[in-house]
Amino acid sequence: MTELEDLMSEDGGPAILDFWSPTCGPCKAMAPAFEAVAAELAEEQIRFVRINTAAQAELARPFNIQAVPTLLFVHNGEILDVRVGALTGSALAKKAQWLLKKSRGEGLFSRFFGAKP
Repeated sequence: MTELEDLMSEDGGPAILDFWSPTCGPCKAMAPAFEAVAAELAEEQIRFVRINTAAQAELARPFNIQAVPTLLFVHNGEILDVRVGALTGSALAKKAQWLLKKSRGEGLFSRFFGAKP
């Protein structure tokens, strides 16, 4: 099983997939922020994966990636959000924290009803 197949499985956990290209200016500009947020959250149960669409176009096709950078926020194989375009480090960190909370069942539903969806 490839890493991507593992991430997209029912028990893949939370992950942020960054589809990028080496010819993309915004992709290059966002790369240091992506790496910094990944390092900042290294102790958390979240994976950060960069997928070079120029070298591995076959990995982008199933997700219908049409522009780069495209970020997929995934939990247990389910895409919870998609962002097209570069994010700042603070915006990416905020989305990563959002994804971690979702993965822990710390959303609005569980606060009101005491249950994890």
